[in-house]
Amino acid sequence: MTAVAGERADGTTGAAVDAVELVQRARELAPLIRENAVKTEQDRRLAEEVVAAMRDAGLFRLTTPTKFGGYDLPMSDLLSVIVEVGKACGSAGWNLSIDTASTRFALNALSDEAVSDMFDGNPDAYVISTAHLGTSKAYRADGGFRITGTFPWSSGCEIADWAYIPVVTIHDGDEPTTDLVGVTVPMSDLKIERTWHVAGLAGSGTHTVVADDVFVPDRRAVPFALTDLVGEDERDSMLVQGSVQSLAAVVGAAQGALEATAETLAKGRPITYVNYEKAADAPSVQMWFGEATHLIETATMHLKEIGKSLDGIPETQPVPWVERARLRMHERSAHEKARAGVEKLLDVVGGSAFALSHPLQRLWRDIAVMSRHTALNAPIIVEDYSRAVLDIHPSVTLLY
Repeated sequence: MTAVAGERADGTTGAAVDAVELVQRARELAPLIRENAVKTEQDRRLAEEVVAAMRDAGLFRLTTPTKFGGYDLPMSDLLSVIVEVGKACGSAGWNLSIDTASTRFALNALSDEAVSDMFDGNPDAYVISTAHLGTSKAYRADGGFRITGTFPWSSGCEIADWAYIPVVTIHDGDEPTTDLVGVTVPMSDLKIERTWHVAGLAGSGTHTVVADDVFVPDRRAVPFALTDLVGEDERDSMLVQGSVQSLAAVVGAAQGALEATAETLAKGRPITYVNYEKAADAPSVQMWFGEATHLIETATMHLKEIGKSLDGIPETQPVPWVERARLRMHERSAHEKARAGVEKLLDVVGGSAFALSHPLQRLWRDIAVMSRHTALNAPIIVEDYSRAVLDIHPSVTLLY
């Protein structure tokens, strides 16, 4: 892993921080994150104790530019930190991935002035990205735009400082135009409706953000035309890079499930009505645990392959369709193996794994929801990959 130097907002260079140290910081937070996992789930947002600890550890500045005191980690190192947080709590890992990816999205789209608004004096600013074309409108105004709309599925919105909204249709009166605008808005200008009621990933705070005639100055707006969106052979890897950060939370949670199962077995968990005193004495349990371990290790290998492939590739650099599809196929394989491994771990622990007091059931539910995010849609990924390797046009995806 590489060493990164944080540069303060006044231009002076801060102490170098090795990515290994950042992983260690995340690992040291694990007991606190686990301790608050039930509260996080019940409150439907990351517990404030966890938010404060992650901020104090510098985990909200992983992709902040170094000139504002951030770390600007390369992809492989970034994924390693997210995995470590995801081990302790799926929602915590997911929220971290939202901040890191959203920050990178914003940095590649916004003006220097807008980026300075967000991070100058606040390298730990937490950023979300959210969009919903069907329920949002933008109107030109003197010196900027006025934005109205609702943005569901806004993970982390209750702990965020800024919202990056990459696309809103510009309207002329009641009529939509072919022009679009991306904006960044302080969360203090937005409202939140607590709409997130789900079986897993409940603590991610994926509620609905509401903009009610919010003014956005020109310096924080990026107008563009619908025709600026490029075709399938010219697309960048921005959304692929964003989705792999989400995937890191999935793989991390699977690794956490493996650790939780090993701890359960180490306590001498029995199996009723068999000749073995302890479950771990049974060769069948040993083999099942071994297979689960291999599946989760395989998921980790797929994740690392994506990170290695994306290291040093700017999100805005065009990447051929077949390569984007290959990386997404690795994403699909990673979450497929992670899910399969955790299913075997549930068999190993048995019915007691589903007690609400057992961390395995929570990580299982979190993985089930995370891995079905639209960016990780397995059937579509396989379909698009199959067309790409056979050079059958068009791509079935509009953005990836």
